[in-house]
Amino acid sequence: MFRSEYARIRMGTRVRIVMYAAEVDLADRAAEAAFARIERVEGALSDWRLESEVVGLRAAEPEVWHAVSPDLDRALQVSCAVRESTGGAFDPACGRMSQAWRRSRELGETPVEWAELIAHAGPPGDRVQARGGEVRFRLPVPWLDFGGVGKGLAADAAIVTLRDHGIASALVDIGGDMAIGAPPPGRSGWRVRGAGSEIELVLAWCGVATSGGGAQHIGPRSHIIDPRTGRWMQRHDDVTVIAPSGAMADALASAGCVLGAAALQESLVGQDGITVLSFSLPKQDTGCQVGSIGQ
Repeated sequence: MFRSEYARIRMGTRVRIVMYAAEVDLADRAAEAAFARIERVEGALSDWRLESEVVGLRAAEPEVWHAVSPDLDRALQVSCAVRESTGGAFDPACGRMSQAWRRSRELGETPVEWAELIAHAGPPGDRVQARGGEVRFRLPVPWLDFGGVGKGLAADAAIVTLRDHGIASALVDIGGDMAIGAPPPGRSGWRVRGAGSEIELVLAWCGVATSGGGAQHIGPRSHIIDPRTGRWMQRHDDVTVIAPSGAMADALASAGCVLGAAALQESLVGQDGITVLSFSLPKQDTGCQVGSIGQ
């Protein structure tokens, strides 16, 4: 088996694909297909690209069911499930808030709080209904934002693409959010180490993601909002989650930044295959991101 590694910029970050394949040519073809698959996921979920499916839904007519693509449907299903299990600490409908934070960062201004709006209209996720292949909004129509789940979902999709090419032993890392397949030949799992951390994980057949506000702050406020209150989170520990899929790990790690690692773990009692880890912010405020991988 040949070990092959590939890297490209996708979804605004560095994507690494590592795999073991019987032939190098097979690995090359599989990697091309996996990167193309990630690109399709981004085309559906990006809230930056004006032609994306998510941006198109900003003008959706309320109280009407709208058909969505399988990728957007998967993002909605995972997001809504995590929203329910965490009591609203993760919400896929905070797009207007995310856009406002970005504008504040560009202008160097303090980001506005959304507490008054949420007190009046409720959390934005309350106005989103999803069922198999469809979504419906209530007024005021919220904007969807899958920044907290999209990279994990794309990594999952890439792993499936590699498997469709006959490659099971693979790892896809999208900016530190990972989907992991079968272990490398002769190993029990892939070695994953947190940046600046002595903790080393040996993982297979799972997803792993780290979320935090260490690198993105305006004053004391991070880019992560508490969807239940409309208030921006203060500085907090990063949270790493190991889950059955990259999408689930990604969304739960985002929720963990609102709840804290201990409260997140408590909210998941009875759900198998999920582990929550807490990393303290380094003094340099560079964050802690799972990123170093080996055999």
